[in-house]
Amino acid sequence: MTLDFNPEVVRNAEHERAARPLTPLGLIIRLLPVWALLIMILILEPTLPFRAVAGMFGWAAKLVPGVVETQVPDQVFVVEGAQGIQVQSELPPPDWSLDISPIFTAEVQYWRQDIANWSLAYRVRPNMIATLMQIESCGDPTVVSPAGAQGLFQVVPLHFEEGEDPFDPDVNAGRGLLYFGEMLAAANGDVGLAYAAYNGGPSVLVSSPSDWDSETQNYQYWSSGIYEEAEGGFRESPTLIEWLEAGGASLCADAADALGL
Repeated sequence: MTLDFNPEVVRNAEHERAARPLTPLGLIIRLLPVWALLIMILILEPTLPFRAVAGMFGWAAKLVPGVVETQVPDQVFVVEGAQGIQVQSELPPPDWSLDISPIFTAEVQYWRQDIANWSLAYRVRPNMIATLMQIESCGDPTVVSPAGAQGLFQVVPLHFEEGEDPFDPDVNAGRGLLYFGEMLAAANGDVGLAYAAYNGGPSVLVSSPSDWDSETQNYQYWSSGIYEEAEGGFRESPTLIEWLEAGGASLCADAADALGL
C-alpha cells in the first residue's frame, strides 16, 4: 500500500504544534541544555555570576553622569628590614585614623599611642594591630606561651635577630607586624586569612579552612569578628565579649597585673 505524502498537511500540523501553549514540564525539558551549562559554570567558577553582576553595575554606573566609581581597596604595604620604630618617609601618609576602637579592653587601650606609632611605621591599620594584641597577649608585654612565643604579639624566637630583646615592646611589635604585613600581602588584603596565617603559618593561605587546626579556626573566628566590629564603629564587641568569656578574661587579668592597672 502506498501512502500519499502531503507537504501542506505536515506544515499545518507543525504550525498547530508550535501554536500550542508550552507546559512547565515542556519548558524545563526544552531548557535542559541551558540548565546543564549553568550548573557546569557554577561548579567550575562559583563566583562568576557575582563578578558578572558587579561588572554590569560598574558598567552601568559609568554611563550615569555624576556617579562616583567604586573606591579602590586599601594598598597593602610591606616594610622590609625595619628595626624598631622607623620613619617611612618614602611612603605616602596613610588615609586612616590612628585611633583605636573603644571596644578593646583597658589593657590594650594602655598601648593606644604606641599602636598609632606602629601603624605609621609598619602601615598596618590600628584596629588590626589592636586586634592582634588583644588576642595574643591582651597587652601583657611579659607573657610567654607554652610554645615559647613571647611578648605583646607572641612572636616566636626564630623571628628575632641576635641581641634583640623580645620583650621590648618596639622590637616585639616590629617583628610581629612585619610578619603580619607579609601575611596580609600574601593573602591579597584578606584580613581574616592574614590573621589565620599569623597563627597557623603561611601554609594556611593555600589550604582549605576545614583542614586548619582547631586553634587556627578559632583564632580566625575571634580575630575577624573583633576586627570587623571595631572597624564597623561598634561601641561594644559581642565577639570580644565571647572571647573573654571563653578564657580571654584570665589573660587580661594577668596583663592588668603586669601593667599595674
